[in-house]
Amino acid sequence: MSDGRQGATLAATLRPRLRLAAAWVIGGAAALFVANLLSYWAIPVVAVLLALCWLGLLIDGLVRSWRLRAAGIPALLPPFVPIVALPFAAFLASHALYWSHVAPSWWLLRSERSAFDRARSGGPWPTGVAIVEQAAPRTAFTTRIGPFGSWAAIVHDPTDRMAAARGWNGGPVAADIANVFGNNTIWCQRLDSHWFHCQFG
Repeated sequence: MSDGRQGATLAATLRPRLRLAAAWVIGGAAALFVANLLSYWAIPVVAVLLALCWLGLLIDGLVRSWRLRAAGIPALLPPFVPIVALPFAAFLASHALYWSHVAPSWWLLRSERSAFDRARSGGPWPTGVAIVEQAAPRTAFTTRIGPFGSWAAIVHDPTDRMAAARGWNGGPVAADIANVFGNNTIWCQRLDSHWFHCQFG
């Protein structure tokens, strides 16, 4: 096979696999986002399905590489595509999971803002709030309780110190807010003004 024909064959082999890898990266992040919105238990199911899809891409790449072995080193590119896709997938998955926690709180606060303001003054709890915790001057409106003791809340903090909680993926959490509401503060994301979405464990 001439170099030109080898190159054309390799390019024709790589193009659909690049598209599949891109679809796996972007679609996987979207699937994780939706799964985390629905239920903690949906995440393992989606993760297993994504792992099986990736394994399928890798096996397909190895088969194509074997068939193109006469092309030499370039024949190694098909299995290299899913391997290169992994760090991009990890980056997008991390952000998808992060924002899938924040988005419902942002929407709840946006749609029920007056109810949250009234609740801070002793009014009824807003829709979607399970528990209200006080740790003056902060108020936590619990929105989600995890299966292993973790919980999420929309927190009103007039001091804005909760903004210093950056424990997602091992970031720092300031000492003065590391243990509020009787639990370990994991991370917080500002929603609006003095309002935050926070995760506790």
